[in-house]
Amino acid sequence: MQLIVKNVMSKQIYTIKAEATIKEAAEEMRKHNIGSLLVTDDKDTVVGIISERDILRAYADKRIYSKVSEYMTKEVKGVVEDTSVVEALSIMLENGFRHLPIVNENGKISGIVSIRDLVKAIIDPHYSQFRKEWHEVKNSGYICPVCGLEIDEYGYCGCGTGSG
Repeated sequence: MQLIVKNVMSKQIYTIKAEATIKEAAEEMRKHNIGSLLVTDDKDTVVGIISERDILRAYADKRIYSKVSEYMTKEVKGVVEDTSVVEALSIMLENGFRHLPIVNENGKISGIVSIRDLVKAIIDPHYSQFRKEWHEVKNSGYICPVCGLEIDEYGYCGCGTGSG
């Protein structure tokens, strides 16, 4: 089974207007405990992405009251929902991104993944199957999709697929 970004993406998308200040963007990221925001114009069209790195750059420049549009990445790259996790990681590494928007078959943004989401999906089978960490899955009544047995209090199932 190939892991695809649709299975690990966050469907909650947070945005900020291009005219907002860097300080407002930082406050919004802190409020939601996230590392990036999609930037939209007055028509709610995505025009960029602003990340923690951009906020830090503005802070170092002593320009926290500058507009988001001055520090955002303007050329937003994204991937389609059936992109493999490995391919998405490659794109992120090649471009120095830590966040990648996901686009559905209608061309609309349907989610976003962080590099952390993708690494978790590869390393932790519970996360890729159930979108939960191993300690949240064990002894919870979740059934392994391969062998059909419940994942036990130690995080194991009958075949090892659902095991951490």
